[in-house]
Amino acid sequence: MVRWGILGAGNIAHRFAASLAHVEGACLVAASCRTQEKASAFLAEVPCADGARAYAGHDALLADDEVDAIYLALPHQFHHEWAIRALRAGKAVLCEKPAMLTAAEMVEVADVARETGNLFMEAMKPRFVALYAQVLDAIRRIGAITRVEATLCNDMLGFVDGKGTYHMTPGPGAGVLLDCGTYCASWIEALCPGEPSLVSIAGAAKDGIDVYADAGLAFGDVSARLECAFDRGKPRTATIIGTTGRVVVDDLHRPVHATLTLEDGTVEELDVPYEVDDFYGEVSHFNQLVMAGERESPIMPLDASIGCARILDTIRPAFTVSPHALEVLEEQERLLRYQDKFDADDAFRLGAAIKGLAGDYDLGYVVRIVRESDGYDLFRWGADGKRPANYDYADGKRASVLRIGHCSLWGWTKAQLDGTADELFAQGDMPVAGAFPIRVGDEQVATVCVSGLHEGLDHELLVRSLSQVLHVDVPAYPCVTV
Repeated sequence: MVRWGILGAGNIAHRFAASLAHVEGACLVAASCRTQEKASAFLAEVPCADGARAYAGHDALLADDEVDAIYLALPHQFHHEWAIRALRAGKAVLCEKPAMLTAAEMVEVADVARETGNLFMEAMKPRFVALYAQVLDAIRRIGAITRVEATLCNDMLGFVDGKGTYHMTPGPGAGVLLDCGTYCASWIEALCPGEPSLVSIAGAAKDGIDVYADAGLAFGDVSARLECAFDRGKPRTATIIGTTGRVVVDDLHRPVHATLTLEDGTVEELDVPYEVDDFYGEVSHFNQLVMAGERESPIMPLDASIGCARILDTIRPAFTVSPHALEVLEEQERLLRYQDKFDADDAFRLGAAIKGLAGDYDLGYVVRIVRESDGYDLFRWGADGKRPANYDYADGKRASVLRIGHCSLWGWTKAQLDGTADELFAQGDMPVAGAFPIRVGDEQVATVCVSGLHEGLDHELLVRSLSQVLHVDVPAYPCVTV
């Protein structure tokens, strides 16, 4: 019998306790909160807690020799401290996701777990639901993996903002990356070997807290996309693309259904319901490990948790504008130049390339390519439903390019670093992403403008298109424009 204690008594702890009641060989013997009254109230509300002890403070629970394992359900920023304390107190630790705030924290916890010989496992539910093993079998049928896309976007900002939840409370544990992004990172970590590098980034923040992230990543020859949101809803899927097919997993954070599609036309639906609930698999697995005296989970090992944290570490710095971003933009401008001419035919090819990428974006946009010798439109196109005001926005971005001599995103980045954004807007410019100088050699002969996308994607679209028509690879802009 494994005797369990729970540190923290929030909503997630209630769900854990409800599932624990169904696990053979497990019993709940203690819970701790900031006050004994709160701990007692929690134990009175959950199953399998008859005779369980209520502790005021977590140290008291860790000192209880009759507790074998703990479920660490404290807010994210307290996981590091209390995981180490629990391991050193001789307890097995099942830690709610995200295990730690950073890879460095997770490395330290892993070292302590190995040093003490005590079990630590991150509670990453998707890896323990009954469907997961069948998904892995299906992935073996699609050839070599070339790309993994994980999207978990919820339109929940109005619900969590200002409610005092960890989601939007300023501090190290807030933000969408540490919440929804953790699930996405787990799918990517499991299927993309090697170290991640950031290829592209878009995002949004509110009051300094990340509420949307769309990151392109590279793991050698395998590419990945991690998208997560508090401020918009989208299908919540993990898509694994191979050389001979693909697997799409619905509701990637608690999946019960997936679809296998092979290039020969074969389509198979995988439907596997939960055993009890979405918590049961991870709790039962961990309980079995404790009873067997195991020191690490084969399904969610310590290195997997380090890898998940490292993926988020790769993305997180992009939410802070750095001087390096200006250098990247200047390098893009240096590389994305025409050698001999830029005439109407070149403008048409560039405009067509920009238009041709419309299917890659959720929003429509307008395109304008202006010859600067006389202000003539060499190319002009707008997606259905776009307003004339979008062309006005494009004109404002163009004005910024002509004033500063760089792409409009350069102006935004410089203004963020200098604190001068208000001054630029007062001049009538729009120092935001979406306008890029077309140069032949050192002379600017035209300006290409895009308007309609958000989070810096106007600039990304321009750079992608110019890279395509000029056959030049350029570094990606490394920061989020919020």
